Amino acid sequence: MTFDSHHDVTHLYFVTATICGWKRLFAEPAYANIVLDSLAWMRRNRRMALFAFVLMPSHLHTIVKPENHAIGAVTHDFGSFTAHEILKQLRRDGRTDLLEFFREQRRDPRHAHSIWQDIQAKNVYSPSFLREKLEYIHNNPIAKPWSLVRDRADYRYSSACYYDRGVMPIIEIDDVSEWL
Repeated sequence: MTFDSHHDVTHLYFVTATICGWKRLFAEPAYANIVLDSLAWMRRNRRMALFAFVLMPSHLHTIVKPENHAIGAVTHDFGSFTAHEILKQLRRDGRTDLLEFFREQRRDPRHAHSIWQDIQAKNVYSPSFLREKLEYIHNNPIAKPWSLVRDRADYRYSSACYYDRGVMPIIEIDDVSEWL
């Protein structure tokens, strides 16, 4: 996992996590729920504030603020927990094809599989960068080649409905307006 070398507890971070091989694992609700439940747990347990998210079929974007933990620890814990849970679900579902694929992607000899590519965390250094990343996150489902919905606020696995319509998304988020 990579992250800015200088962790600043007063900053927000734009985080991107991509499944190895860009497999469209999160098109299936059982796998999407693992990621969403983990984000919700981390927020509820004050590991981070969650200001925005979009879970696409093969990747995740969020804007977070770590709470009492460095961003590297937050992304590591998220990646480790979700990888283990995804592997358990793949085994329950008998998805030997994907288990073999993720075994072949293994980058660390201590692990039998790699689920995530390196998780990237970029420091949100200004209100204009924050606005840019909010738009990017929320426009992802309507962007080509995805075109998953016509109205970005209709995409189930996104916080766009909160910012566009004032409706809480599938998992609770924190309001980013004080940072803009």
